[in-house]
Amino acid sequence: MKRLLVTLAVSLFSASAFAQVADRDVLVTPEGTVYTVEQQTPSDSAGVAATSILELSIQSGSSEAQHVLVPDSLSRGFHSDGTLAYDASSKTLFVLWTHMPNGGCSELLLASYREGKWQPAVSIDYRGNSSRRNLRLGITRRVSQLQKDGTYADAPALILHALWWDSNGRGEEARYAMLPIDNGSLAQDSVEIHSLEEFVGDDDTVNTVDAKFNSEILQHPAIVSSPMQSSIDVVFGDTEKKSIHKVTLQPIAEVRIHIPVGIGGGHGGGKPLNLIAPASFTADWKGPITVIERGDRLVFANATGKALNYLTYSDGTWSDVKSITLSSKLTVETALAAVDKMVSSQ
Repeated sequence: MKRLLVTLAVSLFSASAFAQVADRDVLVTPEGTVYTVEQQTPSDSAGVAATSILELSIQSGSSEAQHVLVPDSLSRGFHSDGTLAYDASSKTLFVLWTHMPNGGCSELLLASYREGKWQPAVSIDYRGNSSRRNLRLGITRRVSQLQKDGTYADAPALILHALWWDSNGRGEEARYAMLPIDNGSLAQDSVEIHSLEEFVGDDDTVNTVDAKFNSEILQHPAIVSSPMQSSIDVVFGDTEKKSIHKVTLQPIAEVRIHIPVGIGGGHGGGKPLNLIAPASFTADWKGPITVIERGDRLVFANATGKALNYLTYSDGTWSDVKSITLSSKLTVETALAAVDKMVSSQ
């Protein structure tokens, strides 16, 4: 199997520069190891059933990068949108991605990688006539546990938090999955999947936007921070109401670990933040959109092969779209770091 994976890695056709930006996720561990997961196209001679597969690159210090293929991405169909999370205590890397076995259905697959070995992928959600994209994966290591006196206290619990944009015959929306990990494996009987709209309350207001408004900015749910080890802050859009929401999701352990449905998304989750989308936004953004939160500011950024484009929400207003020209010396990651630093200092 190892020889097969090496052979396939060598025979992959290189993706274009833009494609690598469009379907790539990068993670740096506390130890300094850099993991990168990318979508690749196998050559005709590779001998695999998949039309698109995922490759994991591992860079540790100054040593040469190691390239391995995600084994379960070799199965028939189209594999894409790989995203990463890492548990430092167990030194385990988690990979979540979309698998489309055919054009009429899709599923989310979760696999883990530890000490050079892969655990078999688990299907999180399989549905016909549905597509998932713009995946994000976060991790928390504690949960609010109900005590005998009715109060809550933090207790150890490893939980993955998955976000994605879901499109089906009934419409489109941002969705969320709570994925508890027990002894290194997914506790499948405890998986919960929700529409993120369940956590913002009822509001039928439909905001007015420009006739050429680009709703792409609303279709990239993001984990913007983990205020505590037991909760995450999530930003997501609503294409029907032309709004953007921020909620805190905090799993609690009562009879079982779960996310209470309702405003706030958990014990002490607080009131969600509801924003009107940037009404005049007509920029031709395509591909991944990064969301950065710093204090009361939100930054939405999108990269092309030539520039990083971004706009900022602050004090109740949206800025115009601004651009930073990219070059061999100024990469997307460097430009994002510069924007983050600028926003943090304001």
